[in-house]
Amino acid sequence: MKKILYITGAIFAGFLAGYLSLTLFVSGGTIEVPDLRGKDIVQANQILKEKGLYIRIDGEEYSDIPTGTVSRQSLPAGTKVKKGREVGVIMSKGLKFTVFPDVRGVSYEEAEKILNEKGIPIEKVIKIHSNKYPDNIVIAQSPEPQQGGKAIKLIVSIGEKEEEK
Repeated sequence: MKKILYITGAIFAGFLAGYLSLTLFVSGGTIEVPDLRGKDIVQANQILKEKGLYIRIDGEEYSDIPTGTVSRQSLPAGTKVKKGREVGVIMSKGLKFTVFPDVRGVSYEEAEKILNEKGIPIEKVIKIHSNKYPDNIVIAQSPEPQQGGKAIKLIVSIGEKEEEK
């Protein structure tokens, strides 16, 4: 009976020693992936480089993370990986406004007020002469109403040309 216990104990000890050796061997050289969200590409690359990892840009997306910073990464923070692995990142294009209001036909000041209340920046204002629209009225917008984007461009009437009056 003692002999069976010694043999069983020796086999168990052998399995345990093998398991521990294999675990140490396999986990040797592993690194914890850092959290790169909110870091610009230069910072993210430097952080990974210091850990022996490489960066790979996998694309861009609209996100609430500031423009030009990492919004997602392919390997979650805290994941253990071997040195030399690539970590894919998705860069933020900033917020995308899901719906632009229709500001055509209103005064520029009113359009500006509506857009500011919604936090939509005006990227460009083009002023043109128009026989159809009075001075200071928004004629067109891009993107169109109900479309999304990051900023809006407006075409505003400056009235008729002097010689046409």
